[in-house]
Amino acid sequence: MNKIIPTVFSTNKKKFDERFTKLIRISKDIQIDIMDGHFVRNESVLMKQLPDLRKYKNNFEIHLMVRRPEKYLKQAKEFGFKKIIFHYESFWNNKKAIEFTKNIKKKGMKAFIALNPETSVAKIIPLLKEVEGILIMGVHPGREHQELIPRTFYKIKEIRKHNKSIPIQIDGGVSIKTINKLKDSGATIFNSGSYISNSDNPMKAIKNLQEAP
Repeated sequence: MNKIIPTVFSTNKKKFDERFTKLIRISKDIQIDIMDGHFVRNESVLMKQLPDLRKYKNNFEIHLMVRRPEKYLKQAKEFGFKKIIFHYESFWNNKKAIEFTKNIKKKGMKAFIALNPETSVAKIIPLLKEVEGILIMGVHPGREHQELIPRTFYKIKEIRKHNKSIPIQIDGGVSIKTINKLKDSGATIFNSGSYISNSDNPMKAIKNLQEAP
């Protein structure tokens, strides 16, 4: 069964509450997107507007589409996140990215590093031994309703050449039409936002992705 993690992508509190309430009931794993309006054009709800996630039995991960991810580390732990996904492009510096990875682990959370469509896989090869997983953006971050960028398949395969076992997560463009090819390329975890949240039957949408052969 494919590992599907629905995404709470929102640009205002009302939209966040609607999606969060919908997904919390139907998925054990949930990703919450945080955007600062600088790293990407859109801005999400603020960290202080999030509910106390420790009250729930779900597994929450936070996707930091922000310029200064280190500023969010303490709050992420306090709110109950179990995994942090940060962008290589927030640092453009291996030493700083490794230092942040170690700080995440010290807080008892998993550290995944994300890669934008334009960024070469070669940039993060030295980091594969430090992080616990890779997230490849299948679309440009910060916007919904985009088609999967074909180069994504190549990038997955490139990472697999260097590391056969590291989890590879795909965010953006995941649908029933693309998931099989993504999986065949070597991806192991799949985020889905609008495909699930905008579905007439979100639970069925998740199930269809999970059971895609």
